[in-house]
Amino acid sequence: MKYKIGHEIQFTQSFWLPVEGGKKLKVLKGDKAVVVKKIDDNSGEILYMTGEASGKSQVINIQVDDEIDGDYIARQIMEEL
Repeated sequence: MKYKIGHEIQFTQSFWLPVEGGKKLKVLKGDKAVVVKKIDDNSGEILYMTGEASGKSQVINIQVDDEIDGDYIARQIMEEL
């Protein structure tokens, strides 16, 4: 599956996210992240939006389309207003 920039991802399994200083943050099933950047054909950067990892970013192995998910971004802007 190809993801668009701005696409929201909801995790289906819990896992540990290693961060600076040798610490680990728990990402729980149901936590959400947003695709923020395409790195190359097989990787992209995500930003964790909920849970213990909220505000952290990570490069993961996903295919990211060059297009932007305009509907999601418009919803986010409307929620902020």
